[in-house]
Amino acid sequence: MASCPRNYPFYNWVPKPVGILILILLFIPILTTSGVYTANSTEMFSGLGILSEHIQYIGFLTSIGMAAFCPFFYDLVCIRREKLMCVVGFAILCVLSWVCAQTDSLIVLGVSSVLMGFLRMVLMMVNLFTLIKYAFGMEATRNITPGNDPCDEKGWDRLDAEKSVSQPLIYVFFMILGQIGTSLTAWLAYEYEWQYVYYFMIGSILLSMLVLLLTMPWHLYDGHRIPVNFRKFGNVVVFCVMCAAAIYVMVYGKVLDWYDSPSIQVATVVAIVFAGWFVYMEKTQDSPYFLLEIFKLRTIRMGVLLFFLLMVFNSSAMFVNVFAGVGMKIDNWQNASLSNWSMLGYIVGCIIALILVKKGVHLKYIFALGFVLIGCSALFMYFEVQTYGLYERMKYPVIIRSVGMVLLYSLTAVHANQRMPYKYLSTWICVMLTVRMAIGPGAGSSLYTNILQHRQQYYITSLAQDRDLMNPEIATSYVQTLQGMKYQGKSEVESQSMAALSAKGKVQVQATLSALKEMAGWTFYGCIGAAFLMVLIPWKKRKLSVSGELNAS
Repeated sequence: MASCPRNYPFYNWVPKPVGILILILLFIPILTTSGVYTANSTEMFSGLGILSEHIQYIGFLTSIGMAAFCPFFYDLVCIRREKLMCVVGFAILCVLSWVCAQTDSLIVLGVSSVLMGFLRMVLMMVNLFTLIKYAFGMEATRNITPGNDPCDEKGWDRLDAEKSVSQPLIYVFFMILGQIGTSLTAWLAYEYEWQYVYYFMIGSILLSMLVLLLTMPWHLYDGHRIPVNFRKFGNVVVFCVMCAAAIYVMVYGKVLDWYDSPSIQVATVVAIVFAGWFVYMEKTQDSPYFLLEIFKLRTIRMGVLLFFLLMVFNSSAMFVNVFAGVGMKIDNWQNASLSNWSMLGYIVGCIIALILVKKGVHLKYIFALGFVLIGCSALFMYFEVQTYGLYERMKYPVIIRSVGMVLLYSLTAVHANQRMPYKYLSTWICVMLTVRMAIGPGAGSSLYTNILQHRQQYYITSLAQDRDLMNPEIATSYVQTLQGMKYQGKSEVESQSMAALSAKGKVQVQATLSALKEMAGWTFYGCIGAAFLMVLIPWKKRKLSVSGELNAS
């Protein structure tokens, strides 16, 4: 690659502070644009007349697309053609956003989501490495180029120390921008219609393209060919089908009654067959898409375990959403506003992480603290869940959980990367995103929703045993509702039906609150158990041989 111009990637007339601001603001459409938006999911599945699981599943498909990009990560960030890649990528995202706004086909929406996830990661990584070079004058690709690995323990330890500081800052930066995007889409869906979110994103993408065209010149790639092997896209398809089938089982299992459903059976077979096919392809190719030997590294296996446990327990965030929705009847915009408190938790968590790392606290104690804080958030909900809750108090579990999440979220990658040869970096990012954004949340969501449904049914049966007209309180409420319906002109049959539904609704609310309280208690115990596990597990660094190659541990 030819040496970059003095003010790369901008024209020389663009002041550096303005250029840095442009690159930072470009992350907002990159991080926000998606196939579906969780903040407007209620309006979306109501408007399309579909199940909420459809929106949840399509959201996971976006994450699968992001993970599928990662083995191309190093080759693409080295191309150094910010303007071309962003203009082309934004143009495709613009078209896909319009398709998502117009279509009522779940298949089209799903395929578009996978493609959008793939493009988001391309643009995010290209823009991040350009920002690092432009703002700090650092060629970050040197620290990920295979063959440039440190040659001794001091070099690896110095690199690990640098990551312990940089990773929390980078993660919090992206998480805060992501939360701002979520809040923005929730506001648009609340004020207008769910399609307006897509139209707004199209407008922001077009504005970004205009800024790029005006402020950046075209740069040529000084190489014999673009270093992307398109034969690997066959591996991408196999990887995406494998993950999509596995997530399908997790998301739709409860709705379709698990293996009584033929589609769940087919999805399971597809996941197993494509997993075997994927392993075979990677083992037999001279230039594999995914380096399977990465799992010989103990730190990688620990990183997978940590991210899986984190995302399963982080699914307890549903406690606040369900309690606020059932007990307080708040809408999506109020729910998103409540989630904005997580930004404070992210900042506090980042500060705590930096302080503890600076003081030399071992990562295992920081991980244990993270699980304890997530458990404390669940414990808060255990005592807070009651018939008359206060909306203002719901910010505290959100903040506490966010602090614990950041400690684990940012430093797990630091541990997994300890003394990891650079050649495994792209594969590790693929593994990390697959576990952190698809498998872990999918398993956690499936676990929590299934348990919630089971315990709701248990408490409904238990509470309804003495809820008949022999109960003075129920009889009074039933008669009042019955008379009220009659005064509104309803027939005797309609009035009785409405009175019965009212009585049943009260039982359902009480059953849901009881189920939430029980689940919050078990989540606290689970998090404390995970914290003890972090302290008891031996945390060994990879031993270095004389040649600096991997010694399996």
